[in-house]
This record gives sequence, structure tokens and C-alpha cells, in this order.
Amino acid sequence: MIMKNRGFIKKVTGLGLVFALALSTVACGKSADNSSAASTEVEEGVKKVKVAWQSNSYPLAYEDDNGNLTGYEIEVLKLVDEQLADYEFEYELAGGQDAQYAGLSSGKYDLVLSNAFYTKERDEAYSLPKNPLGASLVGIIVPKGTEGIKDFESAAKAGIKLAPILAGDGLYYVVYKYNEENPDNQIALEATDSSDSFMNAISWVADGRYDFAVWPKNYYEQLVVADGGDLHEYNDKLDFYDCRSVYTYPIISKDKPEVAEAISGVLGSLKEEGKLSELSEKFYGYDAFKYDTVKND
Repeated sequence: MIMKNRGFIKKVTGLGLVFALALSTVACGKSADNSSAASTEVEEGVKKVKVAWQSNSYPLAYEDDNGNLTGYEIEVLKLVDEQLADYEFEYELAGGQDAQYAGLSSGKYDLVLSNAFYTKERDEAYSLPKNPLGASLVGIIVPKGTEGIKDFESAAKAGIKLAPILAGDGLYYVVYKYNEENPDNQIALEATDSSDSFMNAISWVADGRYDFAVWPKNYYEQLVVADGGDLHEYNDKLDFYDCRSVYTYPIISKDKPEVAEAISGVLGSLKEEGKLSELSEKFYGYDAFKYDTVKND
């Protein structure tokens, strides 16, 4: 099932997973008195959690035709909010990722939605719930007609060349974890500091500069497969193969561990009840939780 394109940005910098940005915003520090920024507020015993969502992030977070905020990540948080009597979530459009993480660093926001994968550095810099918010299906992209290359294992065995991945990006971690789990059949992993590498990987593989790339399926469907996608010109030149799922997490302020813990408890229950799978089917057209999942440290 292919969701229709809703104005995806022409340049996506690493799936909302650019750790370099996360570090730079953390380094800015937090003011001891940030009353004007207004972080978690308390009103009649209920703590308000300021949630930042970013534009051009369909189907994760977007406004529908009636102007209502929805999307996979939004609907999951709504279910979480319903079960947390001590908290009330307030949503604010933060624009792009830069604004999200700057606001998280300054205390303007308590929680960021950015389809974020786990990384060790991110876990140290922020408060991450133990249980995931979602799952993102990741696959490999190869030139159309390529035979025998349909997963990480076959790509590694063939010794073909992977397009560079932004250093610190969640996709880099996915390949790194595969190599860690398969010491005798590794993929040559090249890091880059170019934020354009994510989008450029499509043309690089289509033109033969590199043999394959690693991408999330939802981005591939929106940007390459969908009519009107910013990279649709390459659709007839490439094949995509599902490989593994990667858990995604809300990024919560380091000084709000209690919020992360409360959210994590509800997320665990929703996952066990199958609610996350239902929402995955609704917004992605498939259950991303059914696939082999990258294990966090």
C-alpha cells in the first residue's frame, strides 16, 4: 500500500536521526531559570508535556484535510496520554529538526517526535523510554535487475559497495549492529559528514557509483515510488527489499526521566496489546513489528 505524498521535503537529513545536531543542541546547555521557555508545567496536579512535531513528516505527524493533527507517532502518543492521568500532552509544530532539538535543549519542549532510532550517544544525551514508540522497516536499494542481492547477508557475502551513511545517523547504527552480529560476513561501512548523503544515495545507486544503499521503507515509498515524489525519476531504475525493523523512540529531555519512565510503561502495554501493530497497518500499510528487529545494547 503506497500512501500519497504530502509535500515531503526535498532534502531529508538522515531521517531525523542526525546525532551531530543532537550534540550541538545539548552543548548549548539549559538555563537554571527558564520560566519564559516554559517546560513541563504543573496545573492542578497535572503536568503538561510540551511535544514538538516537525512539518513534512507524513505519515508520522501531519494535519489531515480537516486540519486535525494525526499520524502514526501522534496517534500513539494520544493513546499514551489517555492512560497517564498525571500528564497532559500539548503539541506544537516546531518546523524542522533544527528547531525541534534547539527547543529541547533550551527547555521550550520536553519531547521531540522525529522517527528517531536508538544510538548509544542519543541514549546518553537524552531520556529514552525502554519501550519503543514505533518500528521503522529498513531495507536495501539495488539497481533494478540485480540478482542474488536481497538482504544484508547476501550484500555482505558479495562484497558489494555500500553508499556512505552520515556519521551518527541511525542507519549507520543499523549496519554497525549487523556487522557486530556477523563478524565473519561484514559490510564495508563508510561514514560521511555530508548531510546530503541520505538523498544522494538514491542517484548514486541508480547511476552505478555505489552498489546498494540502506533506507527506511516509508521514505522510499514516499520519495521514490509515489507519483510526485522528489526522487520518483529513479523509481524504474531501482529495487527495494525489506530487511529489518528498527525501533523508534520519542526523544525526551535528559532532566525528565520520570516522563520517559511513565511513557515507557504505557508503550509496553500498547505493544503487547497489538495497538502499535494496528496503527502501523493503518498509517504504513504493513505491520513493521513483524520483522526481525535490530537489538539495542
